[in-house]
Amino acid sequence: MQRERSRGVSGIFIVCDTEKEYAEQLFRILSERLGGIYQFHLFHDVGKMEEYLENSYAEVLLLGEEYEKKIIQEACAGQKIVLTGDSTGEDIYGYPSIFRYQSADKIIGKIKKILRREEKKGRTRIRDEPLKRNISSVKGLIGVYSPIHRIGKTRFAIQLGQKMARHIPVLYINMEGYSGGDYYFHGGTDKDLGDLLYCIKQERDDYGLKISTMTGQAGKMDYIMPMKNEQDMREVSRDEWISLLDLIMEKCIYEAVILDLGDAVNGLYDILKKCSKVYTLYINDETAQAKLKQYEENLKTAGYADVLDHTVKKHAGVSRKRTEQIGVV
Repeated sequence: MQRERSRGVSGIFIVCDTEKEYAEQLFRILSERLGGIYQFHLFHDVGKMEEYLENSYAEVLLLGEEYEKKIIQEACAGQKIVLTGDSTGEDIYGYPSIFRYQSADKIIGKIKKILRREEKKGRTRIRDEPLKRNISSVKGLIGVYSPIHRIGKTRFAIQLGQKMARHIPVLYINMEGYSGGDYYFHGGTDKDLGDLLYCIKQERDDYGLKISTMTGQAGKMDYIMPMKNEQDMREVSRDEWISLLDLIMEKCIYEAVILDLGDAVNGLYDILKKCSKVYTLYINDETAQAKLKQYEENLKTAGYADVLDHTVKKHAGVSRKRTEQIGVV
């Protein structure tokens, strides 16, 4: 069974172990018991796992102790758990361990306990709360931004937009310097965010209609293809971004506009301030927590502390239902 490429879906749980028969059995049990929570992938070759993680992010990585310390430390994952033949339960390289030769119930119980424990760490001033079911009550500009990279921010933003679009008209705009092109919206429209910015510079009476001709659709959610050139993104001024967003909210039918924000955006803090809500994703990692703390301090120093008042901190992938099937490598 081949691994399927996931688009707009998060909650990846990777099992990587050299003991093929054991790993396949554990993978089968985990996917049966936790398949409604995570999308599972199995690797026997650590090189293939590293290649996969170059373009994806694992919320949980369960891997054998046989791998080198450097491999375990550098793997891009929110929570790493090491499978070991040692039953003492001691941490390995600073990561929690699980004794591999015990019942499936005990292994799953230990995984859940570790994830619950780690979820309680790293609280900051930014609120941390589950995504409410009545998400249609959140309207206006909705920012999705994190100073921590490669943690599934774009997948979260798309999923949020698609859920909201079941209830209200939603537009998704990717404002990252390196968005991945058409990776998330393969075969999208031939007009992109750059064309939209050009459009607003023209004096016309049909902005709403013109903008609607530039959008593609993913489910019930509309989207604008992202800009192709990172330098072009950086050359857009703060005032141009503000004018564009004001025009969309005034002239278009959208009740919510999801802004997938990156560091290349001029006037980033001003845009975050205009948002009715900002989702900031994080992971339980010392480096990530340091970046999050620095970002929060920068907001306060720059006079944008009120951004934190309408910010919700989201642990990457927590409490989100997964819909795709399991795959194996």
